[in-house]
Amino acid sequence: MQHPIKRLRTGLPLSGLLLVGGCIAAAAGAGAAGAVYITERGAEAQIAASVSRSADATRQVFQEMSITETKSSNEQDGGVEKRSIEGKLSDREIEVDLKAQGSGTNVDVVAKKTVVTWDKDLAKKILNRIVEVAK
Repeated sequence: MQHPIKRLRTGLPLSGLLLVGGCIAAAAGAGAAGAVYITERGAEAQIAASVSRSADATRQVFQEMSITETKSSNEQDGGVEKRSIEGKLSDREIEVDLKAQGSGTNVDVVAKKTVVTWDKDLAKKILNRIVEVAK
């Protein structure tokens, strides 16, 4: 008969491997679908659409969600196109930053409650919709 601690030790590497394997599979599946990542202040995703198409999608989502556009800007930074679209929804300030990256666009959405607090769930909801519309 084996000592109980030895049995526990021999079982741990296999269970750890299964857990890690499950995480890798989940991450691979999320990456294949174009994952939306939660950031410190909101949500971010890389989408397969131009900055122009992403900006159009953002404006469409703003209209659908009754977000009033308050400001927008365009700039070229060393040949990289960047756009920013800001809006207001009741007590939230919404900011969407678009930056050309490779053949797609990096989209970063922030929904501010106050100067130091953010509504990450709302940011994720807005970003998920932008991703759908930009397809």
